[in-house]
Amino acid sequence: MSHACGEYSIDTFLEGKTEIGRQLFEQFVALIARCGPYDVAPAKTRVAFMAAVRFASVNRVSRDAIDVHFVLPQPIESPRMRRVEQLGRLYVHHLRLRDRRDFDPELASWLRQSYRDYGQRGWLGR
Repeated sequence: MSHACGEYSIDTFLEGKTEIGRQLFEQFVALIARCGPYDVAPAKTRVAFMAAVRFASVNRVSRDAIDVHFVLPQPIESPRMRRVEQLGRLYVHHLRLRDRRDFDPELASWLRQSYRDYGQRGWLGR
């Protein structure tokens, strides 16, 4: 996996972002927190959320939306997905979240599943 070494933080990732972008970021973090214990892994281009491994990330904060992804061992077919990438036996699901209605039970369920099945490596026991 590519990476950039350095001192990064959530504050630097959100530097210069709009209040709307910051609020959307915080709403996503709130859903992540409901999954269970997690660590944050900020990098230059994203903020990742980890259990045993990185299971979800905020990849971009724009003026009025955030781009996120989460990983699962199976694809989800939903019109909400911008893209689903297959990487070996895993699937990376990309979404754009624009307002509070996007942070619904369906998204919370997907994130909990990603936390459990990929982040905590539950899929390896199958």
